[in-house]
Amino acid sequence: MAGLYDGLFVMSDRSTGSVWTHYDGSVLTGPLADAGTRLTTLPLHHKRWSDWLAEHPDTKVLAWEEKYADRYWDTEPGAPGLGQEFLDTIRSLDDRLPENELVFGLARGDEARAYRFSQIDETTLIQTEINGEALVIVLDPNGPFGVAYQATVNGVVQEFRLAQEILVDSQGNQWNLDGTGEGGSLTWVTGLVTEWYGWAAYHPETEIVDLTAEQ
Repeated sequence: MAGLYDGLFVMSDRSTGSVWTHYDGSVLTGPLADAGTRLTTLPLHHKRWSDWLAEHPDTKVLAWEEKYADRYWDTEPGAPGLGQEFLDTIRSLDDRLPENELVFGLARGDEARAYRFSQIDETTLIQTEINGEALVIVLDPNGPFGVAYQATVNGVVQEFRLAQEILVDSQGNQWNLDGTGEGGSLTWVTGLVTEWYGWAAYHPETEIVDLTAEQ
């Protein structure tokens, strides 16, 4: 089941009633809160429907069910303003950015960063290091879409460039944006496209990266 906790959508399991966060899969409250249990995060790649359908023509789509009509609602990620239901549950807001601004959040160890989609107008590649780990990040404001991978291939840190929607490393190897390539797969790193207020609540010390300075 889903609900609200400190202004964020969370999940509760049916067997124990423990409340889980989708941000990192940890338990917020309930019987499993002190058990050290964490959900396993799986890679998720955003794609245009036309591209997905071309690759997976037999894809099934969930149908509208009239009996659940009262549970459906329209939403626009990044739209300004928070509803009163959210405001009543939020303990504090980080006002460094507008509360609903869309960011790509990355946390590695005790370092966290937020990348603002509003600062770019085209697909952008970022080569960086977080907590001593070399990473390559691709951001597309038109999705919005964001993905991050380890920049190390076969034990060697690579420099990447974008060619159309293909990643090309220092050795000329080509990688799709889902991390796959002829030489295997890049190692995916958990990153989230999310609204600022939610990311900041979980990572209050996060660094806001100025993408205008990096370009």
